[in-house]
Amino acid sequence: MTRAAAETETRPPDLGSVQQDIDHALSRRVELPPRSVIDAGTDALVQHLRRFMDFDFGEGDEEGGAAVRALYRVADRNLDVPVRPDATTGHHEAYTYWHTIANLTAAFRDLYITCYAAEQETLT
Repeated sequence: MTRAAAETETRPPDLGSVQQDIDHALSRRVELPPRSVIDAGTDALVQHLRRFMDFDFGEGDEEGGAAVRALYRVADRNLDVPVRPDATTGHHEAYTYWHTIANLTAAFRDLYITCYAAEQETLT
């Protein structure tokens, strides 16, 4: 791994970019966007989601631990290759998957803010 790649992984996520990608996926539309837009949006959200999943949210025995573990299971199941859309997947199914990944990313973003924003406040 290069130094730049290692630094990228340790920097906090750009929450503005994450929110923009979530909003783009979940915005109301009159018709479905082109498949290329869906696929690009899905790829961006999958990257955000995987990055959030790499953080330590303290899934131990504390009160919220079971919920965090359940969230990880749902995310892992949806990131599994057989579930992900490919070129043979229908347009509507790919759009639905994009929404699902957006909602999972939003859940992990909220968890990140809850855990790490509190940590940042104690450091300042």
